[in-house]
Amino acid sequence: MLDDLYERATAPDQWPEFLAKLMVLFRGETATIRLSDLDNPVIHQSYTTGFRQEINRIYEAEGVECDPFRDALAALPVGKALESTAVIEDRAFERSVHYQSVFRPNGNFYALGTQFERQNGQAMHIGIHRPKQKGPFSNDELKLLELFSPHLRRVVKLSRMMADLNDALSVARHALDRLPFGVWYMDSELRVQWLNASAEEAFATNSFGLKVQYNRLRMLAAGASATLRAMVRRLTEHRSLTETVKLGQTGACLLMVPTCTAGTSLHITRSPAPKILCFLLDTTRPAELDENRLTTMYHLTPAEYRLANLLVTGIDVNEASAVLEISPHTGRTQLKSIMRKTGVRRQASLQRILLLCADTLRSPND
Repeated sequence: MLDDLYERATAPDQWPEFLAKLMVLFRGETATIRLSDLDNPVIHQSYTTGFRQEINRIYEAEGVECDPFRDALAALPVGKALESTAVIEDRAFERSVHYQSVFRPNGNFYALGTQFERQNGQAMHIGIHRPKQKGPFSNDELKLLELFSPHLRRVVKLSRMMADLNDALSVARHALDRLPFGVWYMDSELRVQWLNASAEEAFATNSFGLKVQYNRLRMLAAGASATLRAMVRRLTEHRSLTETVKLGQTGACLLMVPTCTAGTSLHITRSPAPKILCFLLDTTRPAELDENRLTTMYHLTPAEYRLANLLVTGIDVNEASAVLEISPHTGRTQLKSIMRKTGVRRQASLQRILLLCADTLRSPND
């Protein structure tokens, strides 16, 4: 049961399956998990099993206000279970609106429940119900439900964390999809683990001689795949901080930088392969930076901006100096100044900053 419960953390829409098993364990006919308001008779969300949906809608719309167990559960410590006969006598319950409108139509009489989580004026409540002929819930059943309470609380916390993580990943993916160049993440075996829309498009059309086959990156030109593997080895063996390769005659460039070192975190299995962050820079879809915003954020001089704007295309400082018609010494001096102002110590880190900021720093007229 606990294994099944913790699976709900990643699939909360399957709560009814867990409730069905819990209902059988407690010899019930219906079971519910509800998110309710502590101060007002309002149900924010429900998961049910065995409940007639029409009756559930009545309860959520108006029946909750007449529920004799709601205030009694709220008065108990979190995780403390309560069975219905401790709240109201059988005869009084039979005459109650709650029994007539909710319990009786579902064929139930006795209830067992607990509020296992309270936060920000809301409570999570689990309830199990069964017919009168099965008798009231026993003290042993009450204690058993209390054993589930801390696990239910942890699962809800895990579910929230998973939801927050998925939201963050969705936002990050949306931001990456807006970038005008391809970005993807792969391991040292060239296995692509995620990619943005521009990279997906390039791979689908075999543009720039790049292809993903069986989830691995390939370069189609003769001998290019061996070159690619050699570049990755230099990165993962820490013999290089950044690797670039020109792609055909279009001026496009593949830039790769390492993102982590294997063995820096705890894993039950073997340490994961080092990861590589890749950028596909296409001259037909330039990642030109917005000068006003970049100089405002990092206080770059016009000369430093011009150098940064070339570095974001993937060329090195010597090539950029030649384009700008300045000496390599002047170019390296400006590069050091840019790195100091952006708070990085390595050119690979600077390129990451410029590339990942390229879309947000683009002019709104672009």
